[in-house]
Amino acid sequence: MSRHSRFNLTCPECQADVSLSARRLLVRVDAGVSARGEVLFTCLFCHRTVAVTVDPTAVALLVSGGVTYLSLSPVPAPRHPETAPAGPPLTHDDLLDLHTDLSCDSFIDSLVADER
Repeated sequence: MSRHSRFNLTCPECQADVSLSARRLLVRVDAGVSARGEVLFTCLFCHRTVAVTVDPTAVALLVSGGVTYLSLSPVPAPRHPETAPAGPPLTHDDLLDLHTDLSCDSFIDSLVADER
């Protein structure tokens, strides 16, 4: 199916039967609560934007027919690259030790040797 698919719906406000293309519909699902969803559309007769509850099978049919899908379930936030990793905090002594290690050439050689 494609975005040119048409779907027949009944407006809950004026009870008119409308035939709408996939691009004029929106499927809204809250997967955290239920697999059921709602299809939102603007009625061609009463011009109201309405929502009709649909079962999981209808959700799958609408989405496979090219209807835009909106999930209301929270998406896990990506970890910010500057977020500190778990573990003890870096101390002044740790910085002094790192400075001492970096000031000699053997530190780089030991890193390269560890990679082999």
